[in-house]
Amino acid sequence: MNDWSHIELSYVVPFYSDGTDEAPVVDLLMRYADYPAHILDSVLFVLVDDGSPSRVEIPENIDLNLRVLRVGEDIPWNQPGARNLGAVMSASDKIFMTDVDHVLNPEAFEEMIRRRNPGRTMYKLRRKDSTGAVLKSHPNTFFLSRARFLRYHGYDEEFCGHYGFDDAMLWRWQRYHGTRFLYLPSRCVAALREMKGKIGFHSLVRSLEHNRELATKKRSQWKLYGGKAGHSRRFLNFPWGIEFERARQNTPIKPPRARFWVDTWWLRWLLPA
Repeated sequence: MNDWSHIELSYVVPFYSDGTDEAPVVDLLMRYADYPAHILDSVLFVLVDDGSPSRVEIPENIDLNLRVLRVGEDIPWNQPGARNLGAVMSASDKIFMTDVDHVLNPEAFEEMIRRRNPGRTMYKLRRKDSTGAVLKSHPNTFFLSRARFLRYHGYDEEFCGHYGFDDAMLWRWQRYHGTRFLYLPSRCVAALREMKGKIGFHSLVRSLEHNRELATKKRSQWKLYGGKAGHSRRFLNFPWGIEFERARQNTPIKPPRARFWVDTWWLRWLLPA
């Protein structure tokens, strides 16, 4: 088993392969494999295969810290469940969630690795297209605390099976519980990369009707009952497993010395978490 104690950031991305020759997740990993070693040594890429009919083979020459998970059932619009699974199986409290059609610049990785724990703040990123034009921030791309995410039950998997509203309801749910939303510095960019056809995505009808009605019901429950209602608590409602793990070669995992950490436990007991 790998020792992930040196991981500072877990990069969570769900994907879906429809059996075509091109696998966008492999292309994404190949791009990241060229990033500086001091970044890659500190990042675990948590890939969640969301019930693809065919398995994606990750080439052996991609030297990244990888954990590949697989949902054992092809559930329509199961992105909320896949993201919940990725968060649970992350190796750090600092996590970054996004979609397979976004690629981070090195500056964004360095900022998230260096930055203190996000705590009750969820950070959004500036977004650009392939021409460099600025786009609206993506509702499912953010840097956050895993503990904060799980404290309020993650995504509501009652939205799975139908399209839409899972992302908007997550940030509203978090905001109502006191989570703040800010942006990382402007040098941190998530670039939207061009995808061919619908490779990597569910080729499903995007009807909002079912989930719109469900979201309306949940918002009414919030107004009546507050934070004790309006979230189904459905979580990992499917079979899943670990496909494989792979650690980077020759990664220095020895942490810096902290000689007085044990002796100062009482100080951490006094201070608020």
